[in-house]
Amino acid sequence: MKTNFKLTCLSLAILQSFYSQSLLANEQNQTEANKDVEVIQVKGFGASLGKALREKRFADSVVEVVSSDDLGVLPDVSITDSLVRLPGIAASRDRGNASRISIRGMGPRLNAATMNNREIVSAEPSRDVRFEQFPAELIDSVEVYKSPTANIAEGGISGLVNMNFVSPLSKDKRLIAINGNLMKNSLGSDLPGTDGNGHKASFSYVDKLSDTFGFAIGLTYQDQPSLERGVQSWDYNNADNRGDLNENGIVEDAPWGVVAKSKRGTNERTGGLVILEWQPTDSFTLKSDLFYSQFDIKERDDQMGPGDLGNWADDGSGPRGWGAGAYDSSSVTPTFITKTDGSEQLVAGSQFNNGLSVATPTWFQTNEMLSAGLNGVYIGDTWTMSADIGYSEASIESVWARINPLYIGGDYDLGFNINNTDAAQIILHSGDISSPENYTLGAESEVWYEADDGSWYAVNEYSAATMDGIGDKVLSDEMVNLNLDFERDVDWGIFSELTFGGRYTDRTKTNDQINDWSRTAIQDHGLTDYGISYGIGGNYVVPDIYTYGDWDEVAKTAFGGATNPAPNRNNKNVLASWELQEANTAFYTMLNISGDIGNVDFTGNVGLRYAKTEVTSIGHESQSAGWVEDANGNWYEDISVTPTTVHHNYAQWLPSLNLTFHITDDSQIRFALARTMARPPLLEMRTGFSLNKTSQPYTAEGGNPTLDPYIANQLDFGYEYFWGDNSAATINFFFKDLESHIGLLSDTVTFDGTRYAFTGTVNGDGGTIKGVELLYQQKLDMLPAPFDGLGIFANYSYTDSEVMEFKPVNNPYNLGGLSKNIASATLWYDKNGFDARVSYNYRSEFTGINSWTPSQVNLNAAETTVDASIGYQVTDNLKLTLQGQNLTNAASVNYWDNDMTKPAFNVEWGRRYLIGFQLTL
Repeated sequence: MKTNFKLTCLSLAILQSFYSQSLLANEQNQTEANKDVEVIQVKGFGASLGKALREKRFADSVVEVVSSDDLGVLPDVSITDSLVRLPGIAASRDRGNASRISIRGMGPRLNAATMNNREIVSAEPSRDVRFEQFPAELIDSVEVYKSPTANIAEGGISGLVNMNFVSPLSKDKRLIAINGNLMKNSLGSDLPGTDGNGHKASFSYVDKLSDTFGFAIGLTYQDQPSLERGVQSWDYNNADNRGDLNENGIVEDAPWGVVAKSKRGTNERTGGLVILEWQPTDSFTLKSDLFYSQFDIKERDDQMGPGDLGNWADDGSGPRGWGAGAYDSSSVTPTFITKTDGSEQLVAGSQFNNGLSVATPTWFQTNEMLSAGLNGVYIGDTWTMSADIGYSEASIESVWARINPLYIGGDYDLGFNINNTDAAQIILHSGDISSPENYTLGAESEVWYEADDGSWYAVNEYSAATMDGIGDKVLSDEMVNLNLDFERDVDWGIFSELTFGGRYTDRTKTNDQINDWSRTAIQDHGLTDYGISYGIGGNYVVPDIYTYGDWDEVAKTAFGGATNPAPNRNNKNVLASWELQEANTAFYTMLNISGDIGNVDFTGNVGLRYAKTEVTSIGHESQSAGWVEDANGNWYEDISVTPTTVHHNYAQWLPSLNLTFHITDDSQIRFALARTMARPPLLEMRTGFSLNKTSQPYTAEGGNPTLDPYIANQLDFGYEYFWGDNSAATINFFFKDLESHIGLLSDTVTFDGTRYAFTGTVNGDGGTIKGVELLYQQKLDMLPAPFDGLGIFANYSYTDSEVMEFKPVNNPYNLGGLSKNIASATLWYDKNGFDARVSYNYRSEFTGINSWTPSQVNLNAAETTVDASIGYQVTDNLKLTLQGQNLTNAASVNYWDNDMTKPAFNVEWGRRYLIGFQLTL
C-alpha cells in the first residue's frame, strides 16, 4: 500500500485541536515504559546516578536511559552527546558531531529508533537515524533497550533507542526554561573567512491550565560553525587493469588521487515542539504532540592535490600503464612496497605536468523532519487500553556545486607520499600551484588543426572554467503508525499481568536523483582579484590551497548562479532514482511474571511477537542489446530503459523472556532470551538495475529488492551488586547467534528467467557475536570535605564477532560498525551548587559503511575523545555553564581495503567550547 497521507505543519497543528473525538494508539503505554528503565537524570549529576541505580535495580529488562528533570535542561548540543556516555554505546562523528550510534559494538544497521514508541523516518537513504538532528533541549528522556520485550517495536538486534517528550500533566508546577550558549571552534583561528563563532538558544514552557489540561511548548535554534581540515586519499586502483610501473612483472595498487581539503561553513538548526495533554476523567487521558526539526548546511569544501595517480592500464597504454610517462618525467623516483602476500603497492611518487586537481565546491543541503501523533489511554475497572496514531516525514535536498578553475601557471612537478603515515602527504617538487595569479576563470590558448591539404594551422580559442552540479537529489520518507494495546491484571500462578496488542506502519521512501548539470563561466564577467590561497594548518604536509575570497559572488557574477540551469528539477536520472514502499504488521502477547524459588524472589516477563513485512521496490532497469551500426556507419550501444517493480515479503516469530532473580538484599542476577531481527537498509532494497547482455556472463549492478532481514537468537546473563544509595558494580554477558546478515558480494541473480553476474548487497550466513559489559559507579562520600562531592562513573564493553563483511575477498572487513572495545569514564563533582565533569570516551577500530554509497567501506582507526563541563548554580533559578568538547582535537582516520598502508581520510574538526546559562522560572 502506498499512502498519500501528506500533511503540512500548519494542518497538523490544527488537526491536533480537534482530535478529542478519537481514541488512537500507542505501542506501549508510557506508564509501563517508565517501569522498565534505568534512568540517568542530568539535573544534579550525583543525584541522577543514584536514581539510575534504583531504576536499574527494579527494571524488568536491560535498559539504559538519559533523562532530564524538566524539558530544556539537558546540557549537550544534541541527544547523541548524552547517549555516548552510557554503557556499550559509541558514536561515529560527522562534521565533528556525534551522529550515528553503535550499541554493544554493533553498527547503525543493527539498531532501531522510535519517538514516543513510534518508529520514525530518516532523511538518510537507509534506516539510519542521525541523532544529532534532535536538540537535547526538546527531549525529555531517551531509553536504550538492550534486551527486548514483546510489547516494544521490533527492528533492533543490538538495541532500540526510544525518545520521549515531556508529560505536562505529570508536573506539579509551571516550568519555564531559557538556555543560551555562545560557541567557539578552535579551527576558526586557522582557516580564513571564518571566526569559528556560533550560538544556540532554547525556550521551553510547561504548564497546566487546569488539573485536567496541560501543554508544553519548546523552541530551539542553533547556528554552529562547521569546520574541517585534512587530507583525503581517493580509493585505490586494485582492479585487473593496474599498470606495472617498475616493470618487474607485478602490477601495483595505487591511489587514484590525493587532495588537501578544508570545509568552512555553517550548520543551522531550528526545532520546535508542541504537546497538548487532556484528562477529562480519572480514567481517560488524551495527549497529542508535534515535533519539527530543520537543518540547513552550507559548506565550502576547498580541495587541491594530484588527481591522476591510479596508473590504470588497458589496450593502448602498454603494460606500464597510462601514467608511466608522467612518472618518468618527474624528478622523483617512485617508491614501492611489497606486501606479505607478494603484491606490490605504489606509496610515493610524482608526476610532471599531470594530474593537478583543483576544485572549490560548496555543499548546499536542507534536512527537514516532522513527527506528529495522538495517544489515548483508557483505564477501566479491569482493562487498560492504549491507542496511538502517528505520522512522520523527513526530507533532504542537496547539491554539490563545484567550480573548476583553469590553471595557467606553467610547469609543475606534484607528488604524494603515504609511506608509513596515517595522513597522506602532498609534495610539490617544483612549480607554483598555489598563487592566485596562476588561476583563471577563462583564457585563450593556441589550438592546432589539420587542414584538408594536410598542413597544420593554429587558432586562438577561449576556454572557460566550468561549474558542475553533482549529486543533486531530493529524498523523502514518510510513515503512518497505528498502535493498539490492552492490558489487565491476572492471577494465574506466577503470571500477574497480561498485555497484548498490535502495530501497523505504512512507509514510503523516494529518492529522485537529478542528472548532473554544468554551467560555463561568462567570458566578460568583470571580476578581478577574486582568488586567494591559504594553508590549512595543523600537522598536515600539503601546499596552500587555491580558492575564492567570495565564492557566492563568483558563482553569481561569472556563472549566473549556483543552481541547476534546467527550467525545472524533473530531469531525473531514472536508473539512480527509486521508490520503496514498506508495510509492517505486528501482533504480540506478553505476561508479567512474579514468584519465588525457595527463598529467591524473581520478576520478569515472557512474550511472543509476530512481525510481517511487505516491500514493493519501484524503479527502472537498463538493458543493452549490443552495439548497432546506424545508416551513416556510426556505432552506438542499443540500451533500453524500462520501469520495473519487485514485490518481496518476509515474516518472523519473535519470542522473548526476561527474568531477574533477587538473590540477596544487595545483589541480583539477570537472565534474558530473545529472537530479534533488523530489517535491511532501504537503499539496498532499491531497483535501479543496469543489465548488460553484451558480456559473458551477463552482468547486473544495483540494489537487491529480495533481501531478507538480519536474524539473531540472543542471550543475556548478568550479575549486579549494589551498596549504599549511589554505588554499584555490574557485569553482563551477551551472546548473539546471527542466522543471517547482509553485505556486498558478487553473486548471481535471475530476472525474467535469465541469470546475471551481480555485484551488490546479498544475504549471508551470519555467525556469532559475544561480549561482556562492566559498570562501576561510586559516590566517594566517605572522603573528607570538600572531596565528598566526588564520584566516578565508568563502563567498558568487549565484543567479539565472527561475522564478517564480504569484501575485500582476501581480507574482509569486520561487521559494519563493530568495535571490539568501548570504554567511557566520567569523574564528577557535585556539591554546594558547583558541579564539574570530565568524560573520556574510547572506541577501538571499526568498519564504517557509507549510508549513501554502501559500496564505500572503510576501516576506521581507534578514536578517543575527551569532554569537560563546569557549572555553578548562582541562584535557585540561574546556572552558569562552561563546556569543552573534543578537547584533544583527535583526528578521525580511516583506511581503504581494510589495510592500514592505504590511508583514506584524515580529518580534524577542532575543539569546541560553549559558555552559557540556564534560567528556570
